[in-house]
Amino acid sequence: PTLTPTAEALVHRFAAEHDDLQDVLDSVRAAADRLSGSPGPTALAAVEEAHRLLTERLLPHEHAEEQQLYPALAPTLGGPEATATMSRAHAEIDRLSRRVATHLRLARADGRLAPEQLDDLRACLYGLNTVLRLHFAQEEENYFSLAP
Repeated sequence: PTLTPTAEALVHRFAAEHDDLQDVLDSVRAAADRLSGSPGPTALAAVEEAHRLLTERLLPHEHAEEQQLYPALAPTLGGPEATATMSRAHAEIDRLSRRVATHLRLARADGRLAPEQLDDLRACLYGLNTVLRLHFAQEEENYFSLAP
């Protein structure tokens, strides 16, 4: 299908942003790995940094895709249903990011990560890493490949 000039520009923008966001994905994975080793202050700092990168860089990117890119692609792809599964991935990314934030609030209140938090926090981070990598790959194959 042929993209409008606006949609093509957005595809190029978001594809470039994916390249710039790889360090955020790496940070999420590294934080999960740290929790598997020693769940002390260094691991907590890694989770804090991953969360900062998520909230400052990744989530604004995902929200902009939802609000700008997907509506621009919908006419070319046959309607908003064509991006529905990607929208669902955005919802899951938001949900997992909120869970990480909740764990951090609890850790700040206690001054440390509680042992009972570790399994769920690790699962949130590894899950977030997996969903993000799959989501990025799907967007690159399904949408970014449309623009020359």
